[in-house]
Amino acid sequence: MVDTHEPQPEEPAVPSAPGEKDGDTSERMSNFLTRFSLERRVTVLVLFFTTLVVGLIAVMRIPLELIPRGFEGDSIRVDVPWRDAPAREVLDKLTVPLEDELSTVKGLNQIRSRSNDNGAAVFLTFKQGVDMDVAYREVRDRVERARAQFPDDVERVFLSKQDTSGVPVAVIGVAVDPSISDAYNLIQKNVVFPFKRLEGIATANMDGLEEKEILIEADRGLLEAHGLNIYQLSQQLSGDNFSQASGHVREGSKKLLLRTVARYADIEELSQRPIADNLVLSDVAQIKYEQPERDYSIRVNSKPAFALVLLKEGEANTVDVSKRIASTFEEMQKDPRLSGLEMALLFNQGDLIEESLSSLVSSGRIGILLAMVVLFFFLRRFRMTSIIALSIPLSLVMALIVMFFVGETLNILTLLGLVICIGLLVDNSVVVAENVHRWYHDGASKKDACIRGAGEIALAITMATLTTVIVFLPVSLVEGKAQFFLLRLSIPISVSLLASLVVALVFIPLCTYLTLSEKDLSYGSATFKTLHLKLNAVLRGLYDRTLEPLNHGYNQVLAYFLRRRVDLLLLLVIVLGATGHVAKEVKVVAGDPEESNRFEIEISLPQGTSFVEAQAFFKRVEKVLENNEEKLNLTFYMVFHRSRYGRAQGSFDGDKMPDANVKEIVKDLAAQMPKKPGVEYYFGENENSEEIKEDIYNVVLYSDDIDQLDQTADDLERALTKVEGVIGAKRSAELPPNEMALQVDRDRANQVGVEPDVIAAVVGFALRGSALPRFRDESREIPVRVRFKESDRETLDHLNTFSVPTDTQGFLPLSALTEARMLQTPTSIFRRNKQISRVISLELDSEDVDKTRTRLRKILGDVDLPEGLSFSIPTTSSSDEEDLRNMAMAALFSVVFIYLLMGLLFESFILPLSIICTIPMASIGVYWIHFLTGKSLDMLGIIGMILLIGVVVNNGIVLIDYVIRLRGRGFDRSKALLTAADRRFRPIAMTALTTIIGMIPLTFAKQSSMGLDYMSFGMTLIGGMTTATVLTLLVVPWAYTIFDDFRERFTAVFAEAWLGRRRQPNEPVGEGSEAAL
Repeated sequence: MVDTHEPQPEEPAVPSAPGEKDGDTSERMSNFLTRFSLERRVTVLVLFFTTLVVGLIAVMRIPLELIPRGFEGDSIRVDVPWRDAPAREVLDKLTVPLEDELSTVKGLNQIRSRSNDNGAAVFLTFKQGVDMDVAYREVRDRVERARAQFPDDVERVFLSKQDTSGVPVAVIGVAVDPSISDAYNLIQKNVVFPFKRLEGIATANMDGLEEKEILIEADRGLLEAHGLNIYQLSQQLSGDNFSQASGHVREGSKKLLLRTVARYADIEELSQRPIADNLVLSDVAQIKYEQPERDYSIRVNSKPAFALVLLKEGEANTVDVSKRIASTFEEMQKDPRLSGLEMALLFNQGDLIEESLSSLVSSGRIGILLAMVVLFFFLRRFRMTSIIALSIPLSLVMALIVMFFVGETLNILTLLGLVICIGLLVDNSVVVAENVHRWYHDGASKKDACIRGAGEIALAITMATLTTVIVFLPVSLVEGKAQFFLLRLSIPISVSLLASLVVALVFIPLCTYLTLSEKDLSYGSATFKTLHLKLNAVLRGLYDRTLEPLNHGYNQVLAYFLRRRVDLLLLLVIVLGATGHVAKEVKVVAGDPEESNRFEIEISLPQGTSFVEAQAFFKRVEKVLENNEEKLNLTFYMVFHRSRYGRAQGSFDGDKMPDANVKEIVKDLAAQMPKKPGVEYYFGENENSEEIKEDIYNVVLYSDDIDQLDQTADDLERALTKVEGVIGAKRSAELPPNEMALQVDRDRANQVGVEPDVIAAVVGFALRGSALPRFRDESREIPVRVRFKESDRETLDHLNTFSVPTDTQGFLPLSALTEARMLQTPTSIFRRNKQISRVISLELDSEDVDKTRTRLRKILGDVDLPEGLSFSIPTTSSSDEEDLRNMAMAALFSVVFIYLLMGLLFESFILPLSIICTIPMASIGVYWIHFLTGKSLDMLGIIGMILLIGVVVNNGIVLIDYVIRLRGRGFDRSKALLTAADRRFRPIAMTALTTIIGMIPLTFAKQSSMGLDYMSFGMTLIGGMTTATVLTLLVVPWAYTIFDDFRERFTAVFAEAWLGRRRQPNEPVGEGSEAAL
């Protein structure tokens, strides 16, 4: 055998300490486990293979998903379409009733709403931990209650969950050839329904393609010539075209169901429907079968398109569902009935999952390979390296089994947790195997070497493992994103590490026992022996020229600092001071990751923009995306717009992502977009979005009184524009009135016997039209609507001459009963927690942005607003600060729990403090590596720091545990520290390097499709582990001497004060309170 055991200084021949002779609890338990594995080998091997089989089943059946439930926040959106109604009316008749009912839902965190001429939208955000299925049912119940207060012509209400279960599993873009007469029916039958029938698909919605309708356009002149009006015509048609159950009748002994039928056979029959004597419907109206008017446009890759959105069932395996979708999609491409459709699979979540997970798996494989290389460099034994490397897959399999049975999924975060563990899983096995070989080389038999080698180190590795696991205990004490990330990472990491402990104490001693031989020279063939010896010699020579001199140098430096402890203190003060200065320069980003392979730009157009003008403008927007398609490697781009707002979005090729981050790309695109007064570009959503210019400062005012809000906002805007550095307020150009109000003359209406609601109904029927019972055609129902033709309703003059039926004077023109007034009203009204909000947007001097922002914050802090008004500055800083506080609390609790755990296992309050000193040593590397690379410390990086707290103390635990054992054997303190530092250098260096090098592939892994960047996390572990390892062999022994001296002095004072005598310098510490120190 090639000797892997470095010569050790001789130990004095002293009796074993009592703890070693009798064995403490941990060692006795370890001895039991090790003896069991050695004496019951078949049983252990059966357990081993059983674990592999169950693990294989778990791997095959564990659900795969891209994003763990709750990552994007749990929210529900309620949309109520109601076209062509003023925003204030929408607020009063839709939004307020909805908010009143929805605000009673349990677990609600925030309620926001938007009211405009398209209807109402209410956004509900829920607290962490709320069951979204229950919340959805409660919201649906409250919506049904609110519907009783809605206007009669509000037909539909849409509810959508915005949690991860609401993320589409696939989106298919469909471009339709204009020559297809009934595209809706064709797509429903041959595209939508086949997808709906797939196993695992919950819903399939076609966005942007509307069903054709039967439109009855009445001629006002002809109606009035026959003494009719639109209201009466609508009432007649509403009572027709139905099929209704009417009970049952008996014919002889038979009981027959009875149904009253008044259905039209076809459109021709409808056109011949009598509406008066000698008058049929076609005499006064034109009947059309056509697409309804659209006030929006969707174009994909510069072509008119529609989007088919597929949602999966909650428990369905996303990858399996995505494969079924892809297979069905390929079959549809060959269907001759769909030859007039151009379809593209724009988004497939299964592909993203496989891409993201395969990237992590690839990083894990490379990490395992690198860890084995490091192990072989130190051990220089193929069999021993293979045995230790076996602990990685075995521990991961055990973790997957537990994850499967507790209902966890394999997603981007749980898999990240497993990859993180790769470098840590060998730590326990390395220490055990190294210690077993040390005992074997010192002359113990194979069995004794395995039992004593594992037993001697059991307490240290148990404590080291528990300190890493315990850092996740504070997950129950924090909230928000910190809790979410820590919880998702805690299960795979904790279970894997605990599994690695079991493997180290059960499987590693058995495998080591089976592979050790008396001569330890079983090489097989002569060629392999020659190759092995040469490689061994090379690696041994490399070790002797690098780490061996480093080990020797460490001992010399440590011996120096143990004599001159103040020198090391001064050095640490300088290093930590410099680190504190550097830490201020490192940007900490606690918010959600911004990077992804998709982008979205919100675009707002000025009031008064027509749909035709918006179409022309967004064609120019589309041209910008088309020109950048190749440059940015876009897989697709889409432009959606209405008359006053829209959005442009796209997706990058995952393998050819641009060098710049997404936010920079969006700003560059925004700079190329067409310029027009009143047009604004946003990277976000509505009033909470972040405008794509850093020289914009937004202030949001809140109030219940919209008039008071507008007045105060105008006054505050004028005051803020006078602040130094503020160029002016960004606002649209002065806009013309956008609303006409028909003020009813109540006295005149009362005189002629007409109620105001009749006047409103006549106007509503004439302009919006009225929905009639649906027309049945074979297997489907077609919407039917009646209204005036466009030439009868397009101008104010036409409106004023509308006929209103009265009780005393027949028909009167609308102008005789109302007065038209032109008003300037808000086109959109935003509310947050049932308060109306308005945004003041200030443009700042780009040369003095930071100072100007400081001045504005100071002025706003002194502003005295009228009662009932408040303001906020929309920014993510408040939530980020809350997340940072939660992270800091989690870190603090982790340190406390680790200290208590070490105190419990060491039976000392003082000794754990010397090990805790490794934590600030790790922070040195964390901040310096981020400072030197210019990388921000993000959410995953902060979580990495919390994980480091539990990892970096492991080396200190192993070191101090051995120091205590040596002192128990009679070593003096200095010799014990130097001997422990020398003997534990190899395992400490080995475990640290496997962790550090194992993190390298993850650090440079491709960013996931959900926007997670692993670089900060990887750099945190690499930097922290590097400095903690380098300084552990110096700082921990140094701190140990300081705290040991403190314990000695405290014990002496205690003895003198309480026992009435002085403790002798060499007197052992007794039991009780003194021993606890």
